[in-house]
Amino acid sequence: MFPAYPAPTFTQWTTREVHGFFAESMFFVSHTGTHVDAPFHFEPTGRKLHEMPLDRFIAPGHVLDLRGLAKKGKIVPRHLHSSLREAARPVQKGDAILLRTRWWERHRGAPAYLFQNPGVTRAAAELLLDWGVGLVGIDTANIDHPDDGTYPAHHTLLGANVPVIENVANLEVLGSSPFLLLALPLNLQGTSGSPVRLVALAE
Repeated sequence: MFPAYPAPTFTQWTTREVHGFFAESMFFVSHTGTHVDAPFHFEPTGRKLHEMPLDRFIAPGHVLDLRGLAKKGKIVPRHLHSSLREAARPVQKGDAILLRTRWWERHRGAPAYLFQNPGVTRAAAELLLDWGVGLVGIDTANIDHPDDGTYPAHHTLLGANVPVIENVANLEVLGSSPFLLLALPLNLQGTSGSPVRLVALAE
Protein backbone atom coordinates (compact mmCIF):
# COMPACT_ATOMS: atom_id res chain seq x y z
CA MET A 1 0.00 0.00 0.00
CA PHE A 2 1.19 3.52 -0.75
CA PRO A 3 1.77 5.61 2.41
CA ALA A 4 -1.25 7.76 1.53
CA TYR A 5 -3.50 4.71 1.91
CA PRO A 6 -4.47 2.86 5.08
CA ALA A 7 -3.78 -0.85 5.23
CA PRO A 8 -6.80 -3.12 4.74
CA THR A 9 -8.39 -4.51 7.88
CA PHE A 10 -10.79 -7.41 8.43
CA THR A 11 -12.67 -7.52 11.72
CA GLN A 12 -14.95 -10.21 13.04
CA TRP A 13 -18.45 -8.71 13.12
CA THR A 14 -20.72 -11.56 14.21
CA THR A 15 -20.20 -14.86 16.00
CA ARG A 16 -21.86 -18.22 15.57
CA GLU A 17 -22.44 -18.35 19.32
CA VAL A 18 -24.42 -15.07 19.48
CA HIS A 19 -25.78 -14.58 15.96
CA GLY A 20 -25.72 -18.11 14.57
CA PHE A 21 -23.27 -17.21 11.77
CA PHE A 22 -19.81 -15.79 11.25
CA ALA A 23 -19.11 -12.63 9.23
CA GLU A 24 -16.38 -10.00 8.93
CA SER A 25 -16.39 -6.29 8.31
CA MET A 26 -13.87 -5.15 5.71
CA PHE A 27 -12.14 -1.79 5.40
CA PHE A 28 -9.90 -1.05 2.44
CA VAL A 29 -9.19 1.60 -0.17
CA SER A 30 -10.72 0.89 -3.58
CA HIS A 31 -7.17 0.80 -5.04
CA THR A 32 -5.94 -2.06 -2.86
CA GLY A 33 -3.89 -4.97 -4.21
CA THR A 34 -4.52 -5.93 -7.82
CA HIS A 35 -7.02 -3.26 -8.78
CA VAL A 36 -8.49 -1.35 -11.69
CA ASP A 37 -8.40 2.43 -12.11
CA ALA A 38 -11.51 3.88 -13.71
CA PRO A 39 -11.14 7.18 -15.62
CA PHE A 40 -12.63 9.10 -12.67
CA HIS A 41 -9.53 8.20 -10.63
CA PHE A 42 -7.62 10.99 -12.43
CA GLU A 43 -10.15 12.72 -14.68
CA PRO A 44 -12.78 14.91 -12.92
CA THR A 45 -15.28 14.34 -15.73
CA GLY A 46 -14.15 10.77 -16.47
CA ARG A 47 -16.35 7.72 -16.22
CA LYS A 48 -16.86 6.20 -12.80
CA LEU A 49 -16.44 2.49 -12.38
CA HIS A 50 -20.12 1.59 -12.74
CA GLU A 51 -20.25 3.60 -15.97
CA MET A 52 -17.65 1.43 -17.70
CA PRO A 53 -19.05 -1.28 -20.01
CA LEU A 54 -18.65 -4.72 -18.50
CA ASP A 55 -17.22 -6.20 -21.68
CA ARG A 56 -14.23 -3.86 -21.37
CA PHE A 57 -13.02 -6.19 -18.60
CA ILE A 58 -13.27 -9.41 -20.64
CA ALA A 59 -10.90 -9.45 -23.60
CA PRO A 60 -8.23 -11.41 -25.46
CA GLY A 61 -4.96 -10.69 -23.69
CA HIS A 62 -1.30 -10.27 -24.55
CA VAL A 63 1.72 -10.22 -22.23
CA LEU A 64 4.46 -7.90 -23.44
CA ASP A 65 7.70 -8.95 -21.74
CA LEU A 66 9.76 -5.80 -21.17
CA ARG A 67 13.10 -7.32 -20.25
CA GLY A 68 16.07 -5.47 -18.84
CA LEU A 69 14.34 -2.40 -17.42
CA ALA A 70 16.37 -0.66 -14.76
CA LYS A 71 15.09 0.91 -11.56
CA LYS A 72 13.07 3.97 -12.51
CA GLY A 73 13.45 2.99 -16.16
CA LYS A 74 11.24 4.66 -18.76
CA ILE A 75 9.03 2.43 -20.91
CA VAL A 76 9.11 3.97 -24.38
CA PRO A 77 7.54 2.90 -27.71
CA ARG A 78 10.55 0.87 -28.84
CA HIS A 79 10.13 -1.41 -25.79
CA LEU A 80 6.55 -2.10 -26.78
CA HIS A 81 7.38 -2.65 -30.46
CA SER A 82 10.22 -5.01 -29.56
CA SER A 83 8.17 -7.19 -27.22
CA LEU A 84 5.16 -7.19 -29.54
CA ARG A 85 7.19 -9.12 -32.10
CA GLU A 86 7.15 -12.08 -29.69
CA ALA A 87 3.38 -11.97 -29.17
CA ALA A 88 1.43 -15.10 -30.06
CA ARG A 89 -1.06 -13.16 -32.20
CA PRO A 90 -1.58 -9.63 -33.52
CA VAL A 91 -3.13 -7.02 -31.24
CA GLN A 92 -6.68 -6.19 -32.24
CA LYS A 93 -9.03 -3.40 -31.22
CA GLY A 94 -10.30 -3.87 -27.67
CA ASP A 95 -7.60 -6.34 -26.63
CA ALA A 96 -5.97 -6.25 -23.19
CA ILE A 97 -2.24 -5.62 -22.84
CA LEU A 98 -0.37 -6.76 -19.70
CA LEU A 99 3.10 -5.27 -19.29
CA ARG A 100 5.56 -7.60 -17.60
CA THR A 101 8.39 -5.50 -16.19
CA ARG A 102 9.27 -8.31 -13.74
CA TRP A 103 9.02 -5.72 -10.97
CA TRP A 104 6.47 -7.73 -8.98
CA GLU A 105 8.60 -10.86 -9.36
CA ARG A 106 11.77 -9.18 -8.11
CA HIS A 107 10.71 -6.51 -5.63
CA ARG A 108 7.27 -7.16 -4.13
CA GLY A 109 7.27 -6.43 -0.42
CA ALA A 110 10.35 -4.18 -0.63
CA PRO A 111 10.40 -0.34 -0.63
CA ALA A 112 11.75 -0.43 -4.19
CA TYR A 113 8.47 -1.91 -5.37
CA LEU A 114 6.57 1.29 -4.60
CA PHE A 115 9.04 4.00 -5.45
CA GLN A 116 11.65 2.76 -7.95
CA ASN A 117 9.50 1.01 -10.55
CA PRO A 118 9.78 1.48 -14.30
CA GLY A 119 7.03 3.68 -15.70
CA VAL A 120 5.15 4.07 -18.96
CA THR A 121 5.89 7.32 -20.80
CA ARG A 122 3.24 9.41 -22.52
CA ALA A 123 4.58 8.32 -25.92
CA ALA A 124 4.26 4.63 -24.99
CA ALA A 125 0.73 5.18 -23.64
CA GLU A 126 -0.22 6.94 -26.87
CA LEU A 127 1.15 4.01 -28.86
CA LEU A 128 -1.09 1.64 -26.89
CA LEU A 129 -4.05 3.84 -27.82
CA ASP A 130 -2.93 3.78 -31.46
CA TRP A 131 -3.06 -0.01 -31.29
CA GLY A 132 -6.68 0.26 -30.11
CA VAL A 133 -6.23 -1.54 -26.80
CA GLY A 134 -9.19 -1.60 -24.43
CA LEU A 135 -7.40 -2.38 -21.16
CA VAL A 136 -3.81 -2.03 -19.90
CA GLY A 137 -2.27 -3.79 -16.91
CA ILE A 138 1.19 -3.68 -15.37
CA ASP A 139 3.05 -5.63 -12.67
CA THR A 140 3.94 -2.49 -10.68
CA ALA A 141 2.02 -0.46 -8.11
CA ASN A 142 1.99 2.57 -10.41
CA ILE A 143 1.88 2.58 -14.21
CA ASP A 144 3.62 5.98 -14.24
CA HIS A 145 7.26 6.71 -13.60
CA PRO A 146 7.68 7.36 -9.85
CA ASP A 147 9.42 10.72 -10.42
CA ASP A 148 6.80 12.13 -12.79
CA GLY A 149 4.10 13.78 -10.72
CA THR A 150 2.12 14.74 -13.83
CA TYR A 151 1.02 11.08 -14.30
CA PRO A 152 1.17 11.09 -18.11
CA ALA A 153 0.32 7.40 -18.57
CA HIS A 154 -2.70 7.60 -16.26
CA HIS A 155 -4.01 10.75 -17.93
CA THR A 156 -3.40 9.45 -21.47
CA LEU A 157 -5.07 6.07 -20.96
CA LEU A 158 -7.84 7.04 -18.56
CA GLY A 159 -8.56 10.16 -20.59
CA ALA A 160 -9.33 7.81 -23.50
CA ASN A 161 -11.57 5.60 -21.30
CA VAL A 162 -8.99 2.80 -21.19
CA PRO A 163 -8.93 1.33 -17.66
CA VAL A 164 -5.59 0.62 -15.98
CA ILE A 165 -4.87 -2.41 -13.79
CA GLU A 166 -1.96 -2.18 -11.35
CA ASN A 167 -0.20 -4.77 -9.15
CA VAL A 168 -0.67 -7.55 -11.69
CA ALA A 169 0.93 -10.74 -10.35
CA ASN A 170 2.24 -14.05 -11.69
CA LEU A 171 2.70 -13.01 -15.31
CA GLU A 172 5.64 -15.38 -15.59
CA VAL A 173 3.28 -18.37 -15.76
CA LEU A 174 1.68 -17.11 -18.97
CA GLY A 175 4.72 -16.58 -21.12
CA SER A 176 3.51 -15.68 -24.60
CA SER A 177 0.51 -18.05 -24.58
CA PRO A 178 -2.76 -16.70 -26.01
CA PHE A 179 -5.37 -16.19 -23.31
CA LEU A 180 -8.71 -14.62 -22.48
CA LEU A 181 -8.42 -12.09 -19.66
CA LEU A 182 -11.14 -11.78 -17.02
CA ALA A 183 -10.63 -8.61 -14.96
CA LEU A 184 -14.06 -8.12 -13.40
CA PRO A 185 -14.24 -5.40 -10.74
CA LEU A 186 -16.86 -5.19 -8.03
CA ASN A 187 -19.97 -3.30 -9.17
CA LEU A 188 -19.27 -0.30 -6.96
CA GLN A 189 -21.44 2.71 -7.76
CA GLY A 190 -19.68 6.04 -8.17
CA THR A 191 -16.15 4.89 -7.36
CA SER A 192 -12.77 5.52 -8.97
CA GLY A 193 -11.69 1.90 -8.88
CA SER A 194 -12.01 -1.56 -7.38
CA PRO A 195 -9.92 -4.59 -6.44
CA VAL A 196 -10.13 -7.30 -9.10
CA ARG A 197 -9.47 -11.02 -9.19
CA LEU A 198 -7.46 -11.16 -12.39
CA VAL A 199 -7.79 -14.47 -14.24
CA ALA A 200 -6.29 -15.61 -17.54
CA LEU A 201 -7.93 -18.51 -19.37
CA ALA A 202 -5.03 -19.87 -21.42
CA GLU A 203 -5.61 -21.66 -24.71
